[in-house]
Amino acid sequence: MEQDDRNPSSQKDSGWHSLIKSQQTVQGGSTAVCPTFQNITGPVNVTLQTTESRFSECPQREVADVARLIANHRKVLREKVEYIVEYTSKPGEKVLLTEKFTNLWITEGECGVVPQRHEVMDIEAMSRQATSDSPSIDYTEIFSCSRRLGKPPRITLTKGLAGIGKTVCVHRFVHEWASHSAALDFDFLFLFPFRELNLLAQNKLSVSQLVQRYYPHVEKAAAILKDPQLRCLFIFDGLDESHLRLDFGKCPEYSDVGHRTQLCVLLVNLIKGNLLPHASVWITSRPAAARQIPAPYVDRVTEIQGFRDQEKEEYFRKKCKGRAEAILANVKQQPSLFTMCYVPAFCWILATVLEHALKASSLSDARPQAPKTITEVYSNFLIVMIIYHQEKEGRGVNEREKIRDLLRAKQPAILSLGRLAFHCLKAQKLAFYPKDLESFGVDLSLLCDGFCKEILLEEGPIFQQKAYVFLHLTLQEYFAALYVFLLHHMGQAPNLLANGLAKKMRALFSRPTFADVCRSACKKAAWSQNGHLDLFLRFLCGLSTQKNVQLLQGLAEERASGQENALRTAAYIKKTLQRDIAPERCLNLLYCLNELNDGCIAEKVKESLREGALATRDLQPAEYSAIAYVLQTSSCDMQEFDITDYTFTDDVLWRLLPVAKLFRTIKLVRKDITNHLVNFLGALLILSRSQVQQLRLEDTEVSDTAMKQLCTALKNPDCKLQKISLSGTYFAQKSWEDLTAVIKKKYTISTLDLSYTFPDHSAISLLAAALKDPECRLQILILVNNDLDVRCCEELASGLSENQRLVELNLSHNQLKDLEIRPLCWALEEPKCKLQILNLSHNKIGSSSCRALVPVLTRNQALVSLSLTNNKLCNGGVKVLCGALRSQDCKLQKLSLRHNSLTYNCCQELAFVIQENSGLLDLDIGANKITDSGVALLCRVSKSNSSKIQCLRVSLNDLSASCCQDLASLLVDLPTINELHLNFNVLGDAGVKYLCWAFRTRDTGMETLSLKRNYLTDECCGDLVSSLCVMKTLRFLDLSFNGFTDSSLEHFSHLILNCANLEEITLQGNCFSPQGCKELEQLMNSRLNLQIITQCNQTESKKFSIEKDWLLWPVNMASVC
Repeated sequence: MEQDDRNPSSQKDSGWHSLIKSQQTVQGGSTAVCPTFQNITGPVNVTLQTTESRFSECPQREVADVARLIANHRKVLREKVEYIVEYTSKPGEKVLLTEKFTNLWITEGECGVVPQRHEVMDIEAMSRQATSDSPSIDYTEIFSCSRRLGKPPRITLTKGLAGIGKTVCVHRFVHEWASHSAALDFDFLFLFPFRELNLLAQNKLSVSQLVQRYYPHVEKAAAILKDPQLRCLFIFDGLDESHLRLDFGKCPEYSDVGHRTQLCVLLVNLIKGNLLPHASVWITSRPAAARQIPAPYVDRVTEIQGFRDQEKEEYFRKKCKGRAEAILANVKQQPSLFTMCYVPAFCWILATVLEHALKASSLSDARPQAPKTITEVYSNFLIVMIIYHQEKEGRGVNEREKIRDLLRAKQPAILSLGRLAFHCLKAQKLAFYPKDLESFGVDLSLLCDGFCKEILLEEGPIFQQKAYVFLHLTLQEYFAALYVFLLHHMGQAPNLLANGLAKKMRALFSRPTFADVCRSACKKAAWSQNGHLDLFLRFLCGLSTQKNVQLLQGLAEERASGQENALRTAAYIKKTLQRDIAPERCLNLLYCLNELNDGCIAEKVKESLREGALATRDLQPAEYSAIAYVLQTSSCDMQEFDITDYTFTDDVLWRLLPVAKLFRTIKLVRKDITNHLVNFLGALLILSRSQVQQLRLEDTEVSDTAMKQLCTALKNPDCKLQKISLSGTYFAQKSWEDLTAVIKKKYTISTLDLSYTFPDHSAISLLAAALKDPECRLQILILVNNDLDVRCCEELASGLSENQRLVELNLSHNQLKDLEIRPLCWALEEPKCKLQILNLSHNKIGSSSCRALVPVLTRNQALVSLSLTNNKLCNGGVKVLCGALRSQDCKLQKLSLRHNSLTYNCCQELAFVIQENSGLLDLDIGANKITDSGVALLCRVSKSNSSKIQCLRVSLNDLSASCCQDLASLLVDLPTINELHLNFNVLGDAGVKYLCWAFRTRDTGMETLSLKRNYLTDECCGDLVSSLCVMKTLRFLDLSFNGFTDSSLEHFSHLILNCANLEEITLQGNCFSPQGCKELEQLMNSRLNLQIITQCNQTESKKFSIEKDWLLWPVNMASVC
């Protein structure tokens, strides 16, 4: 079913032809019910596709044969992926995929730059993005219609770090297809893990032979693959583990299904579309290896981002069940460990360790010792896996002495595996083979299958080879570091990491200390280009600590020099941090200090951040890296990063880059835009996994060159910026051309703030041209305080009249008068205009302009919010508007008429609007001169059945207790009102008591009540609290700047404890004592997500009691309200 993109009810990005599909599986002779779609105004095409219709040209017998083959293939695949055998509770255990699968966060994007750092650094950085609003895609939608292509993709590339869940995601997808739950467009799915294809690297096979080697039950594979009516999906999992060299430039081309060739040639032609152009291909890979496939051949790129916090908790609850809450509490106490759980593999390792620790502590009544560093986690994991291996063989291990003996017995096997891991790490090899096991003396049966996994296909004689990989890359790095650590403690080898022949010869005659070993590793890791030794160094540093040596007693004995080695290593790392090394390496060295329990640099930076000292002096490079480390590992809010106060040099900005990309907003105010800064912003916006969604360059000047560079970055497909604020920024005509060119084509940019930029007629003309472009996706345009004249408004109106996507326009503070308003109103009447929110506050709109607004209110069915605050409407203008507001064609929901010199004379017309317009939900008539008489007229809409008004704002209107009886009747008769604002009036205790009667009598409760500065005292407090507790629906209460004292504390305590929905209560500026303020603030501890604002100022409260005429300030208080 194809939906026309003129449909106004389509989804956000409706500029492309979205494909809505209804897939049903029914048996012959049964009835299929078509789903119902509402609010579809464009043409709709419905295609009913059945298996029989697709094979109508084939004999009935062949159709039946194909159907049986597909059914059998589904069964085989379902059995193949039914169980998870990796990352289970115990080695060798099988767990149903459907029971343990936890949803993964998957995003859609373009191929990014290969990160020059260790993947674990990406994990630690990416965990801060888990609350991002980046658009996600479900794994079942991998082959749904692509925004860019307007059709389903043929080639999809899914990236993800090691252990992020790529293979499990693929298996879940296959299982869903085999169970008739997803991907029903495909008739056949063929899954090929690259680690198994490596065993065929030297063989020549045709694509049909490849299919039959893996799936012997698929008879006549060549005929099936050739048939364009049969849709096939080839899934190649784990490109990063491939030994095949994919040469897209020199590879010979062919299209014959039966042609035999090398596997690398076959894959290239399949991806290019020379071979089986009607088939789809899905490839998974780690980010670095994904570059092997050129971008032009990829239709969709997705990235598995792992678990967000919610999924982390779900995983622990599924895996650990009875102990989940205790384990979660332990993990959350260590932010760095909770961060690592971003990757499912880390979740499994941590859960395994903590589950065992809790189990052991429950048996011995001892308090569980939760690990605090990553090295402690892996050391514990080593012990747990060996214990599980013993239990599997029927020999339990409980006591610490037995564990020590067991580790001592397993030492040769651990050393052999560590030696293999170390040499593979140096060669940057992931897989190893039986001959490697033999040459290094590794017998995996002596350990357990929780460290390594075997790669083997049993079907056919060709698959008799075996290969092995560590269960996760970090396990290989841990065993490599453990090997170096153990060799040193056993005194069996010199410094394996020493550089140069002379140093190695010197080490033969003088035994190096472990600090020397760490120093050599630090040198190698610090100058590494890709960071492949980062985690190895971190483990090496962690193993030297007393805690890890105690854990591994039996493998290594504690020595007196251990603490000295740790101190020397920490000192050398601090010295290295002062050198000119890459920012990612600096960050890793700071993590190494954390493993060594040395947090002095981080603590010093935290203290400086708290005191604001970093903004007042030039910082050293290491200090900038430390800032990045502190921000990345702390629990601070990552919403906005203000770089205004930092000194801008290339080195400084480069060091801030890894952490700056974790923030939602980058802010720069009143600062010159230098070349250094533009380069930094450009790199930041296109950085891989950048979470920057908003850029604020305010009150500055941007040169044409700088704007051009910035716009070049904005056009980059990797840039996902959504909001740009250039408020108060000056730029010339050429810059306007570059900026509007971006706005035309950049589909991600939804908000543009050009306030205080004072564009001339030509600039507004360029902006209007961008709005007219059908590819423009701008939704919010802010043009506050720009002194727009008639010509500018005419140009802007021409753009609005043809734009179907802009939903919010802010033209406040522009001195707009009747002449400027008219062309805008004409544009808003156009059917194409879909504007929903219009802000015309703080202008000079008079009563004559209201006549131009009348047809807008009755003809524009999209407009739901209109702000006319602080204009010159007066009673006459409002009466004109009320004529339109009473019309059934008016869809307005929110109207603000604040500060328009209104009196009681217009209240009767407003009363009729409330009574007759069932769509109006929010009316603001504050800061006028309504008085008690006006409220009495307004309340005559009592007992109206059609009114649905929810919010009434009548602040600062010279109201007294006399009007409260009318207000009370209105509240009872209109139960839809749940929000009432009566600030800056003179209601007093007597007036509030009338309102309390209404709160008790109503069938529905209030959610928001604001009575700021109304001369209230303790006399009304008890009555007010008891009435609000009747329905217990209150969420926000403002009683600030009244006369409440400590005598009311008990009442407020009762309110807080009994109103479960209460989120905020404001009590500042009352007469509470300092002790009373403390008691109120302590009440916040009794409830989560409750904010109590006191900020007591007893002097101000006493001053308020004798200066009541303060409330009569009309203009100033109108802006305050």
